[in-house]
Amino acid sequence: MKPGLVELLELYEYKVDDLVAGQEPKGGMAGLTRLRQALIQANLPGPLAKKFRDIDARFKAHRLGYKTTVEEGPTSDLGAILVEEEPNPPDPERQTLEKLAEAVYWARLEREMGRVAKTLNQGKRDELRLVYAILQNLEAYAKNPLFTQDYNLSRFTLAHPIPSVSDPLVRIDDPSTAQSLLLELFREAFSIAERLHLPPEETVPYLRRFARRVLESEGALKSPLRGPSLESLRRALEEAHRQGLSPAEIRTLEERLQAAAAEERRLALVMEEDRVRFSAAIERLSNLLSRYLPSPRGEASWPQLPQKILGSPNPTYALSEVPPEAKALSLRLMPLRFTLGGYQVAISQAGPVFSVSVEGQERILEGNAAFSLTLPNAEMRGVRYQDYLHLWLEPREAATLSSLLAEGRVLAHLMWPENHYAYLRLLRALSARFKGPVNYAAFQPESASKYAEAPIDNLQEFARKGLEVVRGRIQRHSSWAAYLSEVAQGMGLEDYAQVLYIELSEWLGFSPPSRDTLGQGAGSTTVSEAPSTIKAGSTALSLRYQDGVIYVSSTGLVPRKLADLLVWVVPEGGLVLAREGARVAYNLILIPPRQ
Repeated sequence: MKPGLVELLELYEYKVDDLVAGQEPKGGMAGLTRLRQALIQANLPGPLAKKFRDIDARFKAHRLGYKTTVEEGPTSDLGAILVEEEPNPPDPERQTLEKLAEAVYWARLEREMGRVAKTLNQGKRDELRLVYAILQNLEAYAKNPLFTQDYNLSRFTLAHPIPSVSDPLVRIDDPSTAQSLLLELFREAFSIAERLHLPPEETVPYLRRFARRVLESEGALKSPLRGPSLESLRRALEEAHRQGLSPAEIRTLEERLQAAAAEERRLALVMEEDRVRFSAAIERLSNLLSRYLPSPRGEASWPQLPQKILGSPNPTYALSEVPPEAKALSLRLMPLRFTLGGYQVAISQAGPVFSVSVEGQERILEGNAAFSLTLPNAEMRGVRYQDYLHLWLEPREAATLSSLLAEGRVLAHLMWPENHYAYLRLLRALSARFKGPVNYAAFQPESASKYAEAPIDNLQEFARKGLEVVRGRIQRHSSWAAYLSEVAQGMGLEDYAQVLYIELSEWLGFSPPSRDTLGQGAGSTTVSEAPSTIKAGSTALSLRYQDGVIYVSSTGLVPRKLADLLVWVVPEGGLVLAREGARVAYNLILIPPRQ
């Protein structure tokens, strides 16, 4: 929080209190008006902005009465009264920079929603399914003439139910789809208050109400297919009694009625559990909106661009004055050379086209567009708006690749087929132990036959989901090591449990590197349409980039798609491949035999 803003706001409140009491504010109306203008231009953070609006409402309600009083006296300060009414001439450069700040906000939000989407795109994906239903119903209800008047949504009717987790038309499991859904929700949040003539502060409460109306509407949750209804079975039983059917036939109908009643109760419980889960998802989405929407819609603030503009018509920032520790910079487009964060940056011009180059990489600056350049120890991101450019440095995404490689190390053990997939059986037994006593018969070697028969990608997906579930349970139970030891003894896999404990502990305590190291023994390559080869141990894999998809293949085997993480089982253990864009990092995980 900026120093002094709290004190200035308190001073404004004292002056307004004097005005409400019918007294002349200390310093006169001119001083009060100048203080008010300074606070308006200070871009107050959320809590202070709300307090300022409350105080300012009192000022607006009483200033006319004060003007009438003081204008009757000989000492009325007419100049002070007119100060507020004189509009300041618009500053074109400042207006453009405000638009640039908005473009930077959206560029950063897009990146952040990509990260958020990864955390939400697992399990039953309640938040993403709910976002889809909100957007679909908002679009449908906006066509209704009552939309702009129905603030309480009392006339809302459901147009689209919440989709199932496996709905093939939605494809929520696609990371890009999940990211797009979240961004579209934020775009709606930006326009909804203006469309409904609501105060911006009402944005999140309105969307929360809308989500609850969707959830509470009949048909919002798709119920599973049901058999004959209870009423029809009761009528059939009554008819059987009237017709005097045999006891065996009547008993059969009674059993069907009891089974249907039990199924009805089960479905009611399932529906109630779904409503509880989606209610919690509504609150999480509301918190997400509040966190990332800028004030006054939410608690975030607009990006603070550097006040000095490199290359402005009135130079206030010479090239030699760029601080070496600077991580962000705004500039007017023109041929320039400067240093940002230790990197030599050049802006060049060829006719109407501008481009930026750094570390041997060059990128054409398209109009009003964002871009990024991967550097050895950082990532340079930029947004152009008209004739201005904002650049900033962020930590390398290699941290993401490193995290994926760390996860892949554990995954390689789970997919290792030795002793009937001993590591995977141990993990499943550990997961069951968190819920209560374990039936070890369900995790004997015979239970692993389905793993060997499953397609390798299906096995990896199964192991990865199980690993994610276990991680959540481990984080809630400090005694997980004792649980692992217990199930290992029950299954006779103590040696495997020691290895699994070490791998899980290192993964749970993993801290991504601050520099682009990726971890010991890891390598990386950039994949293009021309096939490239990576070698690890006795295995050579071919990588090919086509239509945004990376295919991994080996002689005589069916190619596999590399989404973000892939484990290729090799004689020595597992070759882990992690992907970020066209960049692929890989590491060979050696797994010594333990039989």
